[in-house]
Amino acid sequence: MPLERLANFFSTYQPETKVSTDTVRAAVLCPLYIEKGVLKMLFIKRSQTVKAHKGEISFPGGVRETRDFSLEATSIRETEEEIGVKESDITIFGGLDEVNTTTGFLVSPFIGAIPHPYPFKLSPDEVESLISIAVGDFFEPRNKVDFYYFNGRSLQPQLAFNIDGHIIWGATAKIMWQFLELSREHDLFAKSTSQSFHLAS
Repeated sequence: MPLERLANFFSTYQPETKVSTDTVRAAVLCPLYIEKGVLKMLFIKRSQTVKAHKGEISFPGGVRETRDFSLEATSIRETEEEIGVKESDITIFGGLDEVNTTTGFLVSPFIGAIPHPYPFKLSPDEVESLISIAVGDFFEPRNKVDFYYFNGRSLQPQLAFNIDGHIIWGATAKIMWQFLELSREHDLFAKSTSQSFHLAS
């Protein structure tokens, strides 16, 4: 199973960290699940009432709070608050390299798995809807598109995906691209190893 290989790989992967004193620390969860034999990644479409990144497609997550004993804990807490997935139903595999956003956040991404189907409960103040995309769709060259972001002074080229009309760009696209590149490099979607991995239930 792809989840077994991903779990085995990310349990030993050492993410690249960044040192910064002028950014806000945040964390996101990249939630994977299997639906009818297809590996899928779950995203959220942010509401129009959040302070930053209104209406954008992102991973569930947010700013680290003083009560969070780690950034991994931040990703889990925010996922439960935003889409209602309980901590006991989240299996963290490991982390990806940290990513800076254009809005002053330093984001620590965590790869994990959630059950499917699941009784999601969206936070109406933060999340407009859920978007589920097959991981395989990100490997299709036609879905990688040119995208330009106006930073107030000039247009800046950005990595982006357009899948079924969903535009994924910015830090979310960078995180997804990193996941795809590691998957290619280490053949993470090949036949499963003999090692087993049990998801939280």
